[in-house]
This record gives sequence, C-alpha cells and structure tokens, in this order.
Amino acid sequence: MKNTLLATTALVAMTGAAAAELSISGTGRIGLMSTEGTAAKTTAAKAGNWTAIEVTSAAALSAAYPSNRQLLSGSALTKDDTVIDRVEKFTGGTNTANATADLDTGAMRRIIAKIEETIANNSGATEVEQAAMAHDLAAANYLLTQAMGTAGSTTKATSDTTSAQNRFRISFKGTGETDGGIAYGISGRAEQSNSSVAGSQYISGAFGKISMGDLDGADEVGAGGGVSGVGLTGLGDHSDIAYQSSDHNLGYQYSASGFTFAYSTDTAVKTGGNSAMGLKFSGDMGGANITVGVGQSDVGDAKQTTMSVSASTAGLTLKAYTSTNDNGPEDAAVTQVNTGNISVGTKSAWVQGSTKVANLDTDQTAVSVSYSMDALTVTGFAKTVTTAGVDTDYSGFGLAYDMGGMTMKAGIVDADNIQSVDFGVSFSF
Repeated sequence: MKNTLLATTALVAMTGAAAAELSISGTGRIGLMSTEGTAAKTTAAKAGNWTAIEVTSAAALSAAYPSNRQLLSGSALTKDDTVIDRVEKFTGGTNTANATADLDTGAMRRIIAKIEETIANNSGATEVEQAAMAHDLAAANYLLTQAMGTAGSTTKATSDTTSAQNRFRISFKGTGETDGGIAYGISGRAEQSNSSVAGSQYISGAFGKISMGDLDGADEVGAGGGVSGVGLTGLGDHSDIAYQSSDHNLGYQYSASGFTFAYSTDTAVKTGGNSAMGLKFSGDMGGANITVGVGQSDVGDAKQTTMSVSASTAGLTLKAYTSTNDNGPEDAAVTQVNTGNISVGTKSAWVQGSTKVANLDTDQTAVSVSYSMDALTVTGFAKTVTTAGVDTDYSGFGLAYDMGGMTMKAGIVDADNIQSVDFGVSFSF
C-alpha cells in the first residue's frame, strides 16, 4: 500500500515544465528465524611428497648453496659429494619420488637461510644475478612447502540458532513529465540498519529510457531476476539467480509491442569487457500471461547466459530459469622441469609445475510454483547450482496470508542440507 505524501505542480525555471509528484512509502516486518546447526568436520592431514624432479631440484639447490652445517641428523654434505650422494642424504638414503616421509625439512630451511644470506651478501649483483637468486629462493620455499604437506584441521560443530527478524524500509519515488512529453524520475530507499540511500534516476520518451545509479544488469532485466522466494526474510534468498552484472550503473531500455530490449554497463570499469544485454517478451496467450526472456553479460573473460519463462493464469504462476556462466578459457598446464643446472647468479632451469585449470562453468537451474486462493498464497521452489560436476541443491516452501496492509508469512528452506525456518508479519503503508 502506498500513500502519496507530497504532490506538487510547480513552474520550474526552464521552458516546458509540467506537473511533478513525490511519494513516500514504507515497509516493515517482525518475526523469528531459526537455523539448524552444523556437525563438526575433520580434514585429514596430508603427508609431504616430492616428485623425482623435485628431489633433483633439492639436490641441485644444496649443491649451489653449500653449507658446512649439519644437513641431516647423522649426515652432512661435503664438497666431494656427488649429486646422487646429496639426494640420498636429503631423502634419508632413498633416491626415489615419494620418498620424503623421512625428509628432514630443517635441511631445506637451512638451504633457504643460505640463499637469503647469499642474496644479502651480494647487494652489488647484477639485475640478472639478483633475479636468478630470487628464482632459487622461490624454488626452495616451494620445495619446503611440498615436503611439509598440510596439517589436518577440525571445524567445530555449531548449535541451532533462533534470532529476531525486524526491519523497516522507507522508499522514495519522484516522477514528472515535461510539456514536450519527456518523463523523468528518481527512486531510492533508506533502512534502519543502513545510513546510505541506494537509488537511481531516469529520463524516458519516444527514444526509450536511460537510467543511472543502482541498477540491475540488462541481462537480469531481460531474464526477469529469479524464481519466487518464500518466508518472511527470504531465508537466504536462495531462489535468486546470481548475475555477474549486478554492479552496473548505466542502462538503456526500449519497449514496443510487448518486447523490451535492454543494455547496461559499469562505467567504473576501465579495462576489459563489462556489458550486458537482455530481451524479453510479455503478452497474453490463451488467457495466460506469458513472459519469455533471455540475457547475456560479458565481464572480463566470463560470459553468462540466462533464459527464463513464466506463465500466470487463474491464480497459478509458474517460473523456470536456466543460467550458465562460462568462466573463461582454461589455464594451460605448466610442466615441472629441472635440469639440475643450478648455480649462484645463473638462473636455473627449475620451473614449478601446475595442473591445467579448466575454469569450469557454473550452471544454475531453478523452478517455482505459486498458487493464490483469495488471501492465501502457497509457494514452492527448487534450485540447483552445479560447479565442476558438483551439485548444490536448494528448496523451499512458504505460505503468505494477506490481511489487508499486513501479511502473515512463514517459510522453510533447505540450503545444501541445512534447514532454516522463519515466520512473522510484514506490513506496508
């Protein structure tokens, strides 16, 4: 419900001024939300492990940065040791890959200290020599990390929680139109927990609508947002589709014959792609109100494509969405290489390896069904987010009863096997 608190018709110091209207409305809610706790989780420790190339790298570094100090308990390197001798002493006498269970990681720490000492004592080294020593220091630190492995960890269990849910929001809206038929307007809002005001501004006419400010991306305008949510608070808003264009601040729309075209961008981004487009159609088909939409955004190397369809008739509303975010081209693999030819001041052939990173797509699919019977509305939704072949499932069910200005709401949501429940009343004025 909205009450117009201020309406003025005034002459403005420009030709073609006409009537303008400012309205203020508000919403509020009070209720409770309960979320179930989580069980404790333990991650097993992972033993250190060197590949054969890393064993060779460790031996070569120990040869390039020798020290008279003890290398291993009961063993020391000498200037007459061969590379194989050094490797065997480094790995406790076993010159093979996966032989680091008995590795003295203190030995690698001493080599790191020796490299750091060499760098400090060669402040006059050339740029090439400094780069070579920095390269060897990075190699030694990487090898130490590989040798140490990772420690196990335990995430403590959390208890069920119940919290009060209350909020009020004041919304402002201003509209006007010139004698020449150009419309203009503003919208914004303020909340009890937020001292800032998020808002947007627009002008529109036969040329379309130009908007600036806090906007939805054009792909979200075309696709229509997400499926219907449930509950007093939205219970995490898991019914929403995540759009990468959510920070856009400049948009354009043009509508004709049931079709709406939209374009948007973020002017704060100075490099790389950051644009979105959307197209939707709304119309009556056989007594049902049908909306079909598609949107696409390009942000950096990532491209997101979203499609939606919704239908409403006789109190029944169905919505379905599918969205795919192509997270860009895969990162090429780097082969781990080391010839063992490491010497102070000469950049070694050691190259840290890496596996190919596929930058796998993120897929979102969602559906919702709502049915209204007089003052009562029943809603259910389901959504699946898939990344790297792993599904995360969300589902929810809710009731809303309109009492005229105030609505009783209750909902339950399962978010990846964690349930939340809320209930209460929302009101508007």
